[in-house]
Amino acid sequence: MKQAQMWTYIFVIFLTLQQCSACRWLGRYRMVSADSLNLLREMGGQYPEDIKVPFPGTLYNLIGDAKVEDQVKFLVLTLDHIIKLMDGTGHMNSVRWNPKTVEYFLKDLHRQSSELKECVAQYQKPSHKESYEKRIKRHFRTLKRILKKEKYSAHAWEQIRRAVRTHLQRMDIIANNTKSLLKV
Repeated sequence: MKQAQMWTYIFVIFLTLQQCSACRWLGRYRMVSADSLNLLREMGGQYPEDIKVPFPGTLYNLIGDAKVEDQVKFLVLTLDHIIKLMDGTGHMNSVRWNPKTVEYFLKDLHRQSSELKECVAQYQKPSHKESYEKRIKRHFRTLKRILKKEKYSAHAWEQIRRAVRTHLQRMDIIANNTKSLLKV
């Protein structure tokens, strides 16, 4: 084997190992995500079936076909938007959720976000705005408007809780897909 070819193999192996270790946490994502979903359910009990909430399903379908780095960035971005939306403790007076459960839920989301940010840090990509960033931001602005329009009522918070549940379920699918692509 030629020396240049040997160095190429070593370099490829090194990059592969580095990628796997940086995103190894994706292997545990499903467990932490399941905890978040359980906490969300515990907050308010059964989800009312009569509540309709806007959801960007087509965006999730597009992200499912995107590059791995875009999928991971999307997960982080969406988690951060959910955290901002749900961290409205000053506006949750109308809802009878256990404050400790809400606190644990937010801690779980912060953990997921910080772990995934470490994974995102490995990707060297220009910091231009991707179309999915604008679309998910617009979606969460709509959810925030629902809360404001309904004056942070218990019904509005239930709409948000249902939307967050759908996001977490779809994000779990994306994370599982990403994990399988990375073979973590």
